[in-house]
Amino acid sequence: MTYLEFLIFFIGIPLLAFTLWAYRKQCLRREKIVGIGLMGMIALVYTTPWDNYLIEQNIWSYPEGVVLGTIGFVPIEEYGFMVLQTVFAGILWCFIPHNIPASKLCFSGKGVAAAVIIGLIGACCLLDGSGTYAGLIFVWAFPPLAIQWGLGARALLSSCKKWGPLWVGFTLYLCLADAVAIADGIWMITEATRSGIEIGNLPIEEILFFGLTNLFVFQGLCLWQVWRNKV
Repeated sequence: MTYLEFLIFFIGIPLLAFTLWAYRKQCLRREKIVGIGLMGMIALVYTTPWDNYLIEQNIWSYPEGVVLGTIGFVPIEEYGFMVLQTVFAGILWCFIPHNIPASKLCFSGKGVAAAVIIGLIGACCLLDGSGTYAGLIFVWAFPPLAIQWGLGARALLSSCKKWGPLWVGFTLYLCLADAVAIADGIWMITEATRSGIEIGNLPIEEILFFGLTNLFVFQGLCLWQVWRNKV
């Protein structure tokens, strides 16, 4: 299986099905589409340099013949994955009842402190070679978490029961798809830069990666809705 075939089968087809379902249920209102598009652009801009660095450092690698080509160090399909994963999470978000409890965006020192702790954990992981991948994930996650938790901790805590189960379910789905891709040799995670802790053939760092990236999207859309309700 090539990366493009993986992307079509595991992301493209299910995304199309859920999009049509959301359209039929009249869930795709304009403000939601705008929010999803905004999250997709942010994901692409913020993730691209990080992906390039990971591949340049040989933390991720791709065998010859499984990708169409690269832009920088990153396969063309990987850019598609960044955006399509975000859009998929956004489409799923549209199915959530959006009567988020009344709240407002306001500074939370505790939220920023929690994000700082995650960044510090990442910095500590980077002190050891086997913690490189996990450390880079935590350090990369720190800025968006600091913004989201620092501005919207109250809204996120009051609404997490609504979007939390969907976040967990979509993360599990992507982890299963990732395990298939690794087993099929579409991409590889270098052993020297990861902990070696695995569930089946799936490195725990990959679970962390998908959990955090999906969290960014669901939290971002939650805060987008809160902001839209106040303007």
